[in-house]
Amino acid sequence: MLLYGQIGRDPALMFDLAEKLEFTVTSEDGRVLDALAHAQRNEAARGEYISALGEDGERVDISFATQNWQKAVVDRSRPGQFVRRHFEAMVFTYLAEELRTGDVAVVGSEEFADWSDQLLPWEVVEEKLPAYLVEVGLAEDEDQAAAFDAASFRRQLEDRLRVAAAAADAGYPDNESLVIDPDTGIPSLKPHRSEGQRPSAKRLEQEIKARMPERTLIGICARTAYWVEWWRRFGPPSGNDPKLQDPFGRYVICTFVKGTNMGPYEAARHIPGVSGHELVYVANRHFSLVLLNEAIADLVNAHARLDISQAWGDGTAVAADGTHMDTYLDNLLAETSVRYGKPGGIAYHHISDTYIALFTHFIPCGVREAVYIIEGLLKNASEVRPTTVHADTQGQSLPVFTLAHLLGFDLMPRIRNWKGLAFYRPRRVVPNAVGPSGGPGRVSKIVL
Repeated sequence: MLLYGQIGRDPALMFDLAEKLEFTVTSEDGRVLDALAHAQRNEAARGEYISALGEDGERVDISFATQNWQKAVVDRSRPGQFVRRHFEAMVFTYLAEELRTGDVAVVGSEEFADWSDQLLPWEVVEEKLPAYLVEVGLAEDEDQAAAFDAASFRRQLEDRLRVAAAAADAGYPDNESLVIDPDTGIPSLKPHRSEGQRPSAKRLEQEIKARMPERTLIGICARTAYWVEWWRRFGPPSGNDPKLQDPFGRYVICTFVKGTNMGPYEAARHIPGVSGHELVYVANRHFSLVLLNEAIADLVNAHARLDISQAWGDGTAVAADGTHMDTYLDNLLAETSVRYGKPGGIAYHHISDTYIALFTHFIPCGVREAVYIIEGLLKNASEVRPTTVHADTQGQSLPVFTLAHLLGFDLMPRIRNWKGLAFYRPRRVVPNAVGPSGGPGRVSKIVL
């Protein structure tokens, strides 16, 4: 087992961590925690095999694991026993997966807390619901929101779908990009051909280069820190003034070092007047992820007030996409990417149509990016509030489409294999269709 080469180096540490943390399940499926309890009871065992029977005399259920894991854990020559090392590796692997997906929570944690405990009580929901419906555009005013129920919500969706379908039908004759084969009914999109760069765009590019001299990255950090004063977001946890000789310079250099991933001691070799120890001290004592996001929000807000940013967009649209980043293996996010063939994580960016990153966070390689689209919008602390989100094919997901509508923004992903999707009508009755008894025909969906 290649995985045990990683887990088997520090089994005592993993058992010690599992003993100190209090785990709880967020669903009715507690098989992983039952297997963990069985592994903890046999922690002192040093033999190659352990019993497959639990405290109640029943066989420990490992049906949550894949067939390959079960074959590795169960030795056919010893049907009543588990291979101890493989069993431990399987348990800790699935425990990490359950923590990441939220099926297992850590009591007293923040990032791995039980999501069901964070839900609002229904009395609070009823109190806030009318104002929320108006804010996200599901109701025009609070009087309409007060009478809003499941039936009116469905009618609203049907009306929107009917209007959208009618607009698509009316615009099809003039749509030169969409072609539907009359014989097979299969739609296809024509490739979009670029018209090339216009001479006026080339002249504009030359003029911008002439008026905008090149700046060093650390110079840009220093200039923005001076004008926007984002460096004042950092400081000691006590909230007191930093006891540094030059806090402005230290925070700018530390931000530059963190952003370039250079490392403090490597940076000290190239930047005079600062030591690696000083940079490590500032990074550990004066920086945090929360403060960094606040400084980013200051920059985004300042950028949104520039005239040139309004020439690119109005901030109502954002594009979400991920970029593979190399990381060390000994962290909770590192995984081997099947797509890139090397370990690391995904830096998931939300880029505004004004050409500035609103929010960025790291996610594992193996998860679907669609579930992090909403999280990035909710954690965006800037004044730029997009209402339309564009994404690649990783952004499509039925639950995310539903949550996007309920949260008041439009999800516009690129959809792979859209020809085989089922396009549903708002109602089952199809006009101008005749059924067997002479009445109107009925159809539940149209498959393209």
